[in-house]
Amino acid sequence: MLRFILLLLIIFVTSTAFAVEKGGIEYTPKIDYSLINTKEFEDKGFQYYTIATTSQIEEERLRNAEYAIGCYRTLLSKHPDNPAYALKLGILYELTGKNRYAKEFYYRTLTIDENYAPGYEVFGNYYYNRDEYRRALKQYNEAYIRNPSIYNVNNKIGTIYQKLGDTRSALKYLKEAYKINPSEELNTKIRLLEELNSSNTLYYKNTRIHFVED
Repeated sequence: MLRFILLLLIIFVTSTAFAVEKGGIEYTPKIDYSLINTKEFEDKGFQYYTIATTSQIEEERLRNAEYAIGCYRTLLSKHPDNPAYALKLGILYELTGKNRYAKEFYYRTLTIDENYAPGYEVFGNYYYNRDEYRRALKQYNEAYIRNPSIYNVNNKIGTIYQKLGDTRSALKYLKEAYKINPSEELNTKIRLLEELNSSNTLYYKNTRIHFVED
């Protein structure tokens, strides 16, 4: 019986959410949350979420993303103070190309918990993937303040500083990333940046001496 209720709720919430969102209005259907088993919805939602974010088949990704959205919208309505549910909704909406809703749920994640480091990290990824590096850097820095031990955050901050031409800052964060998760690829990148930084330092030093002597 519970499985039947679960299936009906997922289908109802998913179809309603997507139908109304096409018109630009967010609608939350009335649901008797006493019928909802949080653990079962979490398990189902995570199952759909995993397929949606890993499948190589587009149709399968989108279909499971819709099912996962139905689950997590229901979970968030029942537990509105859970930032993890809001964050997954943002990721799923971004996956389905609904960037407006993705950003809304990323903001909602951080409104629920302003110290939730994964929220800033994922929001940073959103901007980074769109080449909006300064906006991405702002989000990654917030994530770093709250948790300096996230590999992706350190690696992305270092990469952004490299793109901005600040090799000294890039090295600082890339070396921290290497301590968290060492790899030959990252080690090579750090070594090349150190050579570039040394060359730049020597160049500016020699240039300064040259001008002084003149």
